[in-house]
Amino acid sequence: MDFCFFLIGFKEFNKPLADVGTVNCYCGNCHNQSAHAVRTINSVTLFFIPVLPFYFSKRLKCSICGASGDLDSTAIDRMKQGQPVAIG
Repeated sequence: MDFCFFLIGFKEFNKPLADVGTVNCYCGNCHNQSAHAVRTINSVTLFFIPVLPFYFSKRLKCSICGASGDLDSTAIDRMKQGQPVAIG
């Protein structure tokens, strides 16, 4: 009897938003100035290798507690001007 075994999963990949810079933002969850703007790509993986990306977003992600929140165009414009925003 032959067996076919595939290890399929989901993974989130985060990359800093280059056009925003490194503005430290407020995290409403842990109350630290540790949130940064990232571009998030959710992908289906096969044996831990990303195969099919299915969701792209721009988010604020806290580097301490891991909380995140979506960024809209107004918040991105404020961050480009050097003004911090907060995770809601």
